[in-house]
Amino acid sequence: MIKCIEVYPVQIPMDRPFVHAGKRRTQTASVLVAVNAEGCRGWGEGAPRPYVTNETVQTAIDALGCVAPRFLNGLINFTDFTTAMRDLARIDLVRLLSGQQTMPAAAAALEIALFDLICRLHDQEGLSGLHCVPEASTLLNRVASPSPVSLVLDLARDPTETIAQLDPESVDAIRHVKLKATADVGDCVRRVAVVRERFGSDTRISVDVNGDWDGAVAIRAARQLRSLGVAWLEEPVAARDWATMREIRETGGVHVMLDESCTGLADLDIAVRLGAADYINARISKCGGIFPTLALIAAARELGVGAQLGVHVGEVGPLWAASRLVSCAANSLLTVEAGKQEEWFPVPMTEPPYVVDRKKYVAAPLSGIGIGIIPNKTLLEQCSSN
Repeated sequence: MIKCIEVYPVQIPMDRPFVHAGKRRTQTASVLVAVNAEGCRGWGEGAPRPYVTNETVQTAIDALGCVAPRFLNGLINFTDFTTAMRDLARIDLVRLLSGQQTMPAAAAALEIALFDLICRLHDQEGLSGLHCVPEASTLLNRVASPSPVSLVLDLARDPTETIAQLDPESVDAIRHVKLKATADVGDCVRRVAVVRERFGSDTRISVDVNGDWDGAVAIRAARQLRSLGVAWLEEPVAARDWATMREIRETGGVHVMLDESCTGLADLDIAVRLGAADYINARISKCGGIFPTLALIAAARELGVGAQLGVHVGEVGPLWAASRLVSCAANSLLTVEAGKQEEWFPVPMTEPPYVVDRKKYVAAPLSGIGIGIIPNKTLLEQCSSN
Protein backbone atom coordinates (compact mmCIF):
# COMPACT_ATOMS: atom_id res chain seq x y z
CA MET A 1 0.00 0.00 0.00
CA ILE A 2 1.29 3.47 -0.90
CA LYS A 3 2.54 5.45 2.06
CA CYS A 4 3.46 8.74 0.40
CA ILE A 5 3.97 10.49 -2.93
CA GLU A 6 6.86 12.92 -3.39
CA VAL A 7 6.97 15.46 -6.22
CA TYR A 8 10.07 17.39 -7.31
CA PRO A 9 10.60 20.11 -9.94
CA VAL A 10 13.82 19.57 -11.90
CA GLN A 11 15.37 22.41 -13.88
CA ILE A 12 18.98 21.68 -14.79
CA PRO A 13 21.15 23.72 -17.21
CA MET A 14 21.98 21.83 -20.40
CA ASP A 15 25.59 21.66 -21.57
CA ARG A 16 24.51 22.82 -25.02
CA PRO A 17 21.23 24.28 -26.25
CA PHE A 18 18.69 22.47 -28.40
CA VAL A 19 17.09 24.72 -30.99
CA HIS A 20 14.12 24.32 -33.30
CA ALA A 21 11.91 26.81 -35.11
CA GLY A 22 9.68 27.47 -32.12
CA LYS A 23 11.96 27.07 -29.11
CA ARG A 24 15.53 27.37 -27.84
CA ARG A 25 15.91 25.10 -24.82
CA THR A 26 18.85 25.65 -22.48
CA GLN A 27 17.63 23.77 -19.40
CA THR A 28 15.37 20.91 -18.48
CA ALA A 29 11.79 21.34 -17.37
CA SER A 30 10.79 18.07 -15.73
CA VAL A 31 8.76 16.86 -12.81
CA LEU A 32 9.98 13.82 -10.87
CA VAL A 33 7.60 11.69 -8.84
CA ALA A 34 8.56 9.12 -6.21
CA VAL A 35 5.87 6.75 -4.92
CA ASN A 36 6.76 4.88 -1.73
CA ALA A 37 5.24 1.62 -0.44
CA GLU A 38 6.39 -1.30 1.69
CA GLY A 39 10.04 -0.20 1.67
CA CYS A 40 10.10 0.21 -2.14
CA ARG A 41 10.22 3.37 -4.20
CA GLY A 42 9.04 3.79 -7.78
CA TRP A 43 10.31 6.70 -9.86
CA GLY A 44 8.51 8.57 -12.64
CA GLU A 45 9.03 11.69 -14.72
CA GLY A 46 6.96 14.00 -16.87
CA ALA A 47 8.07 16.76 -19.23
CA PRO A 48 5.47 19.58 -19.10
CA ARG A 49 5.61 21.64 -22.29
CA PRO A 50 3.25 24.64 -22.67
CA TYR A 51 3.49 24.52 -26.47
CA VAL A 52 2.54 20.83 -26.58
CA THR A 53 0.04 20.18 -23.76
CA ASN A 54 -0.41 23.62 -22.13
CA GLU A 55 1.23 22.36 -18.94
CA THR A 56 4.00 24.00 -16.96
CA VAL A 57 6.19 22.50 -14.27
CA GLN A 58 4.11 24.33 -11.65
CA THR A 59 0.71 23.26 -12.97
CA ALA A 60 1.93 19.66 -13.13
CA ILE A 61 3.17 19.87 -9.53
CA ASP A 62 -0.14 21.37 -8.42
CA ALA A 63 -2.11 18.58 -10.08
CA LEU A 64 0.08 15.85 -8.62
CA GLY A 65 -0.14 17.43 -5.17
CA CYS A 66 -3.88 16.73 -5.16
CA VAL A 67 -3.46 12.95 -5.43
CA ALA A 68 -3.99 11.14 -2.11
CA PRO A 69 -2.21 7.81 -1.53
CA ARG A 70 -5.38 6.23 -0.14
CA PHE A 71 -7.21 7.10 -3.36
CA LEU A 72 -4.68 5.17 -5.45
CA ASN A 73 -4.72 2.33 -2.92
CA GLY A 74 -8.43 2.00 -3.63
CA LEU A 75 -7.83 1.73 -7.37
CA ILE A 76 -4.86 -0.66 -7.51
CA ASN A 77 -4.53 -4.07 -5.86
CA PHE A 78 -0.81 -4.06 -5.15
CA THR A 79 -0.75 -7.56 -3.67
CA ASP A 80 -0.77 -9.32 -7.06
CA PHE A 81 1.59 -8.29 -9.86
CA THR A 82 -0.65 -9.01 -12.85
CA THR A 83 -3.74 -7.56 -11.21
CA ALA A 84 -1.87 -4.41 -10.20
CA MET A 85 -0.56 -3.83 -13.73
CA ARG A 86 -3.99 -4.33 -15.25
CA ASP A 87 -5.50 -2.00 -12.68
CA LEU A 88 -2.91 0.65 -13.53
CA ALA A 89 -3.50 0.30 -17.27
CA ARG A 90 -7.26 0.84 -16.77
CA ILE A 91 -6.95 4.09 -14.80
CA ASP A 92 -7.38 7.25 -16.88
CA LEU A 93 -4.79 9.28 -15.00
CA VAL A 94 -4.97 12.13 -17.51
CA ARG A 95 -8.65 12.63 -16.70
CA LEU A 96 -8.08 12.00 -12.99
CA LEU A 97 -5.50 14.80 -12.76
CA SER A 98 -7.24 17.22 -15.10
CA GLY A 99 -9.29 20.18 -14.03
CA GLN A 100 -9.91 22.90 -16.58
CA GLN A 101 -7.12 21.52 -18.78
CA THR A 102 -5.66 18.10 -19.50
CA MET A 103 -2.46 17.09 -17.68
CA PRO A 104 -0.73 14.32 -19.68
CA ALA A 105 2.81 15.07 -18.50
CA ALA A 106 1.71 15.00 -14.86
CA ALA A 107 -0.19 11.78 -15.55
CA ALA A 108 2.86 10.24 -17.23
CA ALA A 109 5.07 11.05 -14.23
CA LEU A 110 2.65 9.37 -11.84
CA GLU A 111 1.97 6.38 -14.10
CA ILE A 112 5.67 5.62 -14.66
CA ALA A 113 6.30 5.86 -10.91
CA LEU A 114 3.41 3.46 -10.20
CA PHE A 115 4.60 1.09 -12.93
CA ASP A 116 8.12 1.11 -11.47
CA LEU A 117 6.79 0.64 -7.94
CA ILE A 118 4.62 -2.36 -8.86
CA CYS A 119 7.59 -4.03 -10.53
CA ARG A 120 9.84 -3.36 -7.54
CA LEU A 121 7.26 -4.65 -5.06
CA HIS A 122 7.19 -7.94 -6.96
CA ASP A 123 10.84 -8.04 -8.12
CA GLN A 124 9.85 -7.99 -11.81
CA GLU A 125 11.38 -6.49 -14.94
CA GLY A 126 9.47 -3.86 -16.85
CA LEU A 127 8.89 -6.09 -19.88
CA SER A 128 6.96 -8.50 -17.68
CA GLY A 129 4.77 -5.62 -16.57
CA LEU A 130 3.95 -4.69 -20.15
CA HIS A 131 2.99 -8.26 -20.99
CA CYS A 132 0.51 -8.37 -18.09
CA VAL A 133 -1.86 -6.16 -20.09
CA PRO A 134 -3.38 -7.99 -23.09
CA GLU A 135 -4.10 -4.79 -25.01
CA ALA A 136 -0.43 -3.83 -24.79
CA SER A 137 1.10 -7.27 -25.26
CA THR A 138 -0.17 -7.52 -28.85
CA LEU A 139 2.37 -4.84 -29.78
CA LEU A 140 5.29 -6.43 -27.97
CA ASN A 141 8.06 -8.90 -28.61
CA ARG A 142 8.59 -11.56 -25.97
CA VAL A 143 12.24 -10.52 -25.56
CA ALA A 144 13.50 -6.94 -25.61
CA SER A 145 16.17 -6.22 -28.21
CA PRO A 146 18.34 -3.24 -29.21
CA SER A 147 16.41 -0.61 -31.12
CA PRO A 148 17.80 1.39 -34.07
CA VAL A 149 17.63 5.11 -33.27
CA SER A 150 17.43 8.26 -35.37
CA LEU A 151 20.03 10.96 -35.88
CA VAL A 152 18.34 14.25 -34.95
CA LEU A 153 19.86 17.50 -36.25
CA ASP A 154 18.64 20.64 -34.49
CA LEU A 155 19.33 24.25 -35.42
CA ALA A 156 22.09 24.82 -32.87
CA ARG A 157 24.59 23.47 -35.41
CA ASP A 158 24.93 23.37 -39.16
CA PRO A 159 24.35 19.78 -40.35
CA THR A 160 27.65 19.85 -42.24
CA GLU A 161 29.47 20.17 -38.91
CA THR A 162 27.64 17.28 -37.28
CA ILE A 163 27.90 14.98 -40.29
CA ALA A 164 31.64 15.66 -40.59
CA GLN A 165 32.11 14.25 -37.09
CA LEU A 166 30.44 10.93 -37.94
CA ASP A 167 32.69 8.02 -38.79
CA PRO A 168 31.88 5.79 -41.80
CA GLU A 169 30.49 3.02 -39.58
CA SER A 170 27.96 5.42 -38.07
CA VAL A 171 26.92 6.77 -41.47
CA ASP A 172 26.32 3.23 -42.71
CA ALA A 173 24.30 2.39 -39.56
CA ILE A 174 21.96 5.40 -39.54
CA ARG A 175 18.62 4.65 -41.17
CA HIS A 176 16.71 7.84 -40.30
CA VAL A 177 17.85 11.45 -40.11
CA LYS A 178 15.46 14.06 -38.73
CA LEU A 179 16.21 17.71 -39.36
CA LYS A 180 14.62 20.61 -37.57
CA ALA A 181 13.20 23.04 -40.13
CA THR A 182 14.24 26.66 -40.54
CA ALA A 183 11.74 29.43 -41.23
CA ASP A 184 13.50 30.07 -44.54
CA VAL A 185 12.48 27.32 -46.95
CA GLY A 186 15.56 27.83 -49.13
CA ASP A 187 17.86 27.31 -46.15
CA CYS A 188 15.85 24.26 -45.11
CA VAL A 189 16.23 22.77 -48.59
CA ARG A 190 19.98 23.42 -48.44
CA ARG A 191 20.28 21.62 -45.13
CA VAL A 192 18.34 18.63 -46.43
CA ALA A 193 20.50 18.53 -49.56
CA VAL A 194 23.65 18.36 -47.41
CA VAL A 195 22.23 15.37 -45.54
CA ARG A 196 20.99 13.63 -48.67
CA GLU A 197 24.40 13.96 -50.31
CA ARG A 198 26.09 12.20 -47.36
CA PHE A 199 23.53 9.43 -46.81
CA GLY A 200 22.36 6.84 -49.29
CA SER A 201 18.89 6.15 -50.56
CA ASP A 202 18.31 3.56 -47.81
CA THR A 203 18.36 6.33 -45.19
CA ARG A 204 15.05 8.09 -44.67
CA ILE A 205 15.09 11.84 -44.13
CA SER A 206 12.31 13.75 -42.40
CA VAL A 207 11.87 17.43 -41.59
CA ASP A 208 10.28 18.55 -38.31
CA VAL A 209 8.68 21.97 -38.69
CA ASN A 210 7.20 22.21 -35.18
CA GLY A 211 4.16 23.97 -36.67
CA ASP A 212 6.19 27.00 -37.81
CA TRP A 213 5.20 27.22 -41.49
CA ASP A 214 1.96 28.64 -42.82
CA GLY A 215 0.00 26.66 -45.38
CA ALA A 216 1.36 28.24 -48.56
CA VAL A 217 4.96 27.96 -47.36
CA ALA A 218 4.47 24.34 -46.29
CA ILE A 219 3.01 23.28 -49.64
CA ARG A 220 5.78 25.05 -51.56
CA ALA A 221 8.40 23.46 -49.28
CA ALA A 222 6.86 20.01 -49.68
CA ARG A 223 7.19 20.22 -53.46
CA GLN A 224 10.86 21.21 -53.22
CA LEU A 225 11.72 18.68 -50.53
CA ARG A 226 9.96 15.85 -52.37
CA SER A 227 12.66 15.97 -55.05
CA LEU A 228 15.28 15.34 -52.34
CA GLY A 229 13.48 12.22 -51.18
CA VAL A 230 12.10 13.61 -47.91
CA ALA A 231 9.97 10.82 -46.43
CA TRP A 232 7.67 13.03 -44.35
CA LEU A 233 7.13 16.44 -42.82
CA GLU A 234 6.47 16.41 -39.10
CA GLU A 235 3.90 18.92 -37.81
CA PRO A 236 4.33 21.13 -40.89
CA VAL A 237 1.71 23.76 -39.96
CA ALA A 238 -0.15 24.95 -36.89
CA ALA A 239 -1.54 22.21 -34.69
CA ARG A 240 -4.74 20.59 -35.96
CA ASP A 241 -4.88 22.50 -39.23
CA TRP A 242 -6.31 19.35 -40.75
CA ALA A 243 -7.28 20.86 -44.11
CA THR A 244 -3.78 22.15 -44.84
CA MET A 245 -2.16 18.91 -43.72
CA ARG A 246 -4.38 17.03 -46.15
CA GLU A 247 -3.39 19.45 -48.92
CA ILE A 248 0.30 18.93 -48.13
CA ARG A 249 -0.22 15.20 -48.59
CA GLU A 250 -2.32 15.45 -51.74
CA THR A 251 -0.89 18.52 -53.48
CA GLY A 252 2.59 18.73 -51.99
CA GLY A 253 3.11 15.01 -52.42
CA VAL A 254 4.84 14.41 -49.08
CA HIS A 255 3.64 12.30 -46.16
CA VAL A 256 2.64 14.09 -42.93
CA MET A 257 3.50 13.08 -39.37
CA LEU A 258 1.51 14.52 -36.47
CA ASP A 259 3.19 15.52 -33.22
CA GLU A 260 1.65 18.44 -31.33
CA SER A 261 -1.56 17.74 -33.27
CA CYS A 262 -1.92 14.25 -31.80
CA THR A 263 -1.96 13.84 -28.04
CA GLY A 264 -4.48 11.01 -27.92
CA LEU A 265 -7.09 8.84 -29.59
CA ALA A 266 -9.52 11.66 -30.38
CA ASP A 267 -6.91 13.58 -32.40
CA LEU A 268 -5.90 10.42 -34.24
CA ASP A 269 -9.49 9.61 -35.18
CA ILE A 270 -10.17 13.10 -36.53
CA ALA A 271 -6.90 13.24 -38.49
CA VAL A 272 -7.50 9.89 -40.17
CA ARG A 273 -11.13 10.67 -41.03
CA LEU A 274 -10.05 13.96 -42.63
CA GLY A 275 -7.12 12.44 -44.51
CA ALA A 276 -4.59 14.58 -42.65
CA ALA A 277 -1.98 12.07 -41.47
CA ASP A 278 0.25 9.19 -42.50
CA TYR A 279 2.21 8.88 -39.28
CA ILE A 280 2.16 10.00 -35.64
CA ASN A 281 4.93 10.87 -33.21
CA ALA A 282 3.99 9.12 -29.96
CA ARG A 283 5.78 10.53 -26.91
CA ILE A 284 5.15 9.07 -23.47
CA SER A 285 4.91 12.37 -21.61
CA LYS A 286 2.66 13.88 -24.28
CA CYS A 287 0.34 10.86 -24.29
CA GLY A 288 -0.03 10.47 -20.52
CA GLY A 289 2.14 7.44 -19.78
CA ILE A 290 3.36 4.08 -21.01
CA PHE A 291 0.00 2.37 -21.45
CA PRO A 292 -1.76 5.32 -23.16
CA THR A 293 1.19 5.54 -25.55
CA LEU A 294 0.91 1.87 -26.43
CA ALA A 295 -2.85 2.27 -26.86
CA LEU A 296 -2.30 5.15 -29.28
CA ILE A 297 0.27 3.17 -31.28
CA ALA A 298 -2.10 0.19 -31.42
CA ALA A 299 -4.99 2.34 -32.60
CA ALA A 300 -2.80 3.97 -35.24
CA ARG A 301 -1.72 0.57 -36.51
CA GLU A 302 -5.35 -0.51 -36.85
CA LEU A 303 -6.01 2.59 -38.94
CA GLY A 304 -3.00 2.07 -41.18
CA VAL A 305 -0.98 4.92 -39.61
CA GLY A 306 2.67 4.38 -38.69
CA ALA A 307 4.19 5.46 -35.38
CA GLN A 308 7.47 7.03 -34.36
CA LEU A 309 8.38 6.79 -30.68
CA GLY A 310 9.68 10.24 -29.85
CA VAL A 311 11.22 11.97 -26.86
CA HIS A 312 11.08 15.37 -25.19
CA VAL A 313 14.33 17.31 -25.07
CA GLY A 314 16.02 17.16 -21.69
CA GLU A 315 14.46 14.05 -20.17
CA VAL A 316 16.51 13.46 -17.03
CA GLY A 317 15.95 9.80 -16.14
CA PRO A 318 12.71 7.89 -15.57
CA LEU A 319 11.15 9.27 -18.75
CA TRP A 320 13.95 8.24 -21.09
CA ALA A 321 14.11 4.87 -19.31
CA ALA A 322 10.38 4.32 -19.87
CA SER A 323 10.82 5.22 -23.54
CA ARG A 324 13.74 2.80 -23.79
CA LEU A 325 11.58 0.04 -22.35
CA VAL A 326 8.85 0.64 -24.93
CA SER A 327 11.21 1.13 -27.88
CA CYS A 328 13.10 -2.10 -27.20
CA ALA A 329 9.92 -4.10 -26.60
CA ALA A 330 7.49 -2.81 -29.24
CA ASN A 331 7.54 -4.23 -32.72
CA SER A 332 7.02 -2.45 -36.06
CA LEU A 333 7.79 1.10 -34.91
CA LEU A 334 8.53 3.39 -37.84
CA THR A 335 11.44 5.12 -36.09
CA VAL A 336 12.74 5.65 -32.55
CA GLU A 337 14.29 8.73 -30.99
CA ALA A 338 16.61 8.33 -28.03
CA GLY A 339 17.66 11.86 -27.08
CA LYS A 340 21.19 13.15 -26.60
CA GLN A 341 21.58 13.13 -22.84
CA GLU A 342 25.33 12.48 -23.10
CA GLU A 343 25.68 15.86 -24.85
CA TRP A 344 23.25 17.80 -22.69
CA PHE A 345 24.29 16.28 -19.33
CA PRO A 346 27.91 15.04 -19.45
CA VAL A 347 27.68 14.00 -15.79
CA PRO A 348 25.35 10.95 -15.55
CA MET A 349 22.21 11.46 -13.49
CA THR A 350 21.01 7.86 -13.21
CA GLU A 351 22.24 4.42 -12.20
CA PRO A 352 22.98 2.87 -14.65
CA PRO A 353 23.81 5.92 -16.77
CA TYR A 354 22.23 6.86 -20.07
CA VAL A 355 24.02 5.09 -22.94
CA VAL A 356 23.38 4.93 -26.69
CA ASP A 357 25.74 3.18 -29.11
CA ARG A 358 26.60 6.03 -31.50
CA LYS A 359 28.71 3.73 -33.67
CA LYS A 360 25.84 1.42 -34.57
CA TYR A 361 23.10 3.93 -33.71
CA VAL A 362 21.19 1.53 -31.51
CA ALA A 363 19.88 1.78 -27.95
CA ALA A 364 20.10 -1.40 -25.92
CA PRO A 365 17.37 -2.51 -23.51
CA LEU A 366 17.95 -1.80 -19.84
CA SER A 367 18.26 -4.73 -17.49
CA GLY A 368 17.04 -4.73 -13.93
CA ILE A 369 13.79 -4.26 -12.07
CA GLY A 370 11.03 -1.91 -13.18
CA ILE A 371 12.06 0.81 -15.62
CA GLY A 372 15.67 -0.24 -15.07
CA ILE A 373 17.17 2.90 -13.54
CA ILE A 374 17.13 5.00 -10.39
CA PRO A 375 18.14 8.65 -9.99
CA ASN A 376 21.70 9.01 -8.71
CA LYS A 377 23.13 11.52 -6.23
CA THR A 378 23.69 14.17 -8.92
CA LEU A 379 20.04 14.21 -9.93
CA LEU A 380 18.70 13.94 -6.38
CA GLU A 381 20.80 16.92 -5.30
CA GLN A 382 19.21 18.93 -8.10
CA CYS A 383 15.81 17.89 -6.83
CA SER A 384 16.50 18.93 -3.27
CA SER A 385 17.73 22.34 -4.37
CA ASN A 386 14.42 23.24 -6.00
